[in-house]
Amino acid sequence: MNLAAGAPSSYTPVDVTLAPAPATVRAPRQFAPETENQFREARASGLAAVNANTFWSIAVIILAFGAWDYFVDPENWLAAFRVRAIGCAAIVATGIFQKLPGNLRWMPLMARVRLIIAVIASMTAALMLDRGYGFGVAGLVAIMLTGPYIAIDRRDLLITNAIALAAVVAVLLTAAPDTFDTIGTIVFMLLAIVVSSLLGRVIEASNRRAFALDLELHRDARTDALTGLQNRRSMEERGPLELKRANRLGKPISLVLCDLDHFKTINDKHGHDAGDLALQTVARVLRGALRETDVLGRWGGEEFMAVLVDTNARAAIEVAERMRKAVNAATFAGLPGGATISAGVSTAEKVRAPAAAWDLLVKEADQLLYQAKKEGRNRVIYPQA
Repeated sequence: MNLAAGAPSSYTPVDVTLAPAPATVRAPRQFAPETENQFREARASGLAAVNANTFWSIAVIILAFGAWDYFVDPENWLAAFRVRAIGCAAIVATGIFQKLPGNLRWMPLMARVRLIIAVIASMTAALMLDRGYGFGVAGLVAIMLTGPYIAIDRRDLLITNAIALAAVVAVLLTAAPDTFDTIGTIVFMLLAIVVSSLLGRVIEASNRRAFALDLELHRDARTDALTGLQNRRSMEERGPLELKRANRLGKPISLVLCDLDHFKTINDKHGHDAGDLALQTVARVLRGALRETDVLGRWGGEEFMAVLVDTNARAAIEVAERMRKAVNAATFAGLPGGATISAGVSTAEKVRAPAAAWDLLVKEADQLLYQAKKEGRNRVIYPQA
């Protein structure tokens, strides 16, 4: 059915200018809040995947230092080894905990806990020896330098280093070594923290640059280069997701499939540059006729698709008509007579099977668009009640 002029809808259009993506990938110190959360989640997930089983090697290394303890102090090495064994047991416990079903998300925190345990166990064991404490402090520095590899970002590393330093101070106060060893330990720890922080900055910058590149690649793979809208691949992914949301919320959802009329004639008569400019203009005009929550993409060639969330059939018809009128009123560079669009509208009032519903919506809208073009173009066709 062809739509006559309808009453104003409840939609509030948003004026959006489509801008090209930046040519270079930058690694900012901090992303926008939503992107920053995504970065931290991705980094935590990456750490969980890489460090899922490293706790075993940490435990083995700490126990292996017992051989050095025996070499420098055969009389006291066993007491020091017991401390190392207790630390290793605690480290293995954290590893087993994170490997339990559903607990892998705790890996970043457990990695931090393991580092602190390793610091306390190694330092306490070294302080129990009559000789060789200096080499024990060197091992402590090596442990501290693993911090950048388990921290999500500089903030996380700063917290980790601060806790480790506090643990060292607590051990020093408890064991009360001589002044030389105390000062030496603090100096070495501070140097280790400085080096750790510098290394952490380099690693974080690399991680942020890689994440920014992934975002850009993901966006480019799902963005139409000419119009800046989502491409067909993106719409095929986004559409079913919106239908799932509609199903979960019990809301209707509509789809508008429109086509730039006589596009071949525009290209043949005015050139492909004029055709490209016409597509860009249509994209900008259509985006301005929709809400921010609606999804707009270039479906292919001269076809555009809008997914209207929480929108029943009546409202969708009004929106489609407004889209048509907006294109009619737009000024097209190189096209003195302007341009028009035809559109087909389909609606799912109740979504039960999102995947199947999406295919049906697209098929129905495509058939109605074909009917609109067959009946003379520059019109909106929707299912008859």
